[in-house]
Amino acid sequence: MERERNTEEDIELRRIQLRKMMSLAAQLAEKKKEPPPQQTPTPLEIVKANLGPRGEEVLQEALAQYPEQTMLIVEKLAELIKTGRINEPIDGGELYNLFRSLGLRVKLDTKMLYVKRGEAKDLRELFR
Repeated sequence: MERERNTEEDIELRRIQLRKMMSLAAQLAEKKKEPPPQQTPTPLEIVKANLGPRGEEVLQEALAQYPEQTMLIVEKLAELIKTGRINEPIDGGELYNLFRSLGLRVKLDTKMLYVKRGEAKDLRELFR
């Protein structure tokens, strides 16, 4: 008699566990269906996505040398990109000229190379 009672209790416990597991599985499936919240890109991300050749290099140097002023310029550029007034990629030369015209002399690391017998060498080596 007691054995039957234990098996009935075991069956009832198993049913409760299965119901709980099914409800948790349903909640998990519901969470997966919800789309993740849309993140609005930052102005810096918008500008970086619209940079052309060497634009990233100029922007990084400008941020390192003039962080506050560069962020103001980046915010304005992002606004112009969003409104569609700028619809082409901004290459490094254009970005450099923009900073220069605004009075920011961004110093870039430049190297002058010469080719001799198929080998590129630094110009400093030529004068040694």
